[in-house]
Order: sequence, then C-alpha cells, then structure tokens
Amino acid sequence: MFSSLRLPLFGLFSYALASAALAADCASDQGHGAQVFANECALCHSVTKGMTGMMGPNLAGVVGRKSGSLAGFNYSQAMRNKDIDWQAENIAQLIAQPQAFVPGTYMPYMGLASADDRQAIVCYLKEQQ
Repeated sequence: MFSSLRLPLFGLFSYALASAALAADCASDQGHGAQVFANECALCHSVTKGMTGMMGPNLAGVVGRKSGSLAGFNYSQAMRNKDIDWQAENIAQLIAQPQAFVPGTYMPYMGLASADDRQAIVCYLKEQQ
C-alpha cells in the first residue's frame, strides 16, 4: 500500500527541495543575475516596463507569461505555438539551447552553457516582475 505512494511523495519532495534551493540561490547572489543578463541578454531584450523597439521581446514580467503573447511583438510562429508558461525550468531550457527548445524560433542566440549563469538570469527575471 505505501509503496504506491512512495514515488509521488518522492517527486513532490524533490520538487520542494529544488524550489527551495532556487529561492536560496536567488537570495544569495542577487547581483550576479543582473551582470549575466547585461552581458548575455541586454543586447536584444529589456526589462524596463513598457520599453519597445528591441530585437527581442521585453522581459519585464516574463515569469508566468504565456509564450509568444506579449502584445505588439512579432514572434515566430514556433514561439507562438509553443504554448507554455515561462517558469524557471522553461526559461533555463530556452537560455541553454533556444533552437532546440523552440525549433524555428527567431532567437539567434547560441545558448548559455553555464547552469549557474542560467539560474542567475532566471532569478534576475523573477525580480523584474
């Protein structure tokens, strides 16, 4: 009887640990995300609310937003059809390999190899809500 509960409980426990670790890491390294964003993302994206005219969509408030949904931005059909909410794990996957995560995206970025830097960007974007 209890063995059938073990896997779902373990999954929930693992998710809770991962979420807690991300929150702790975000709190401990607040400036790193801004620096990595400036170096890797700011050429194409802004986090200034209401700013338009960049090559990529504005990322202010992106966490929780539906993919391809920012009004006024010309997304690829692939990004509009992706149909996901931008949560930490999806953002990290996109940053790691944009073309693999959304085949057909207009995003020309080659990807960010460092998991620590990807996490720092996710934390920074969470702050930009």
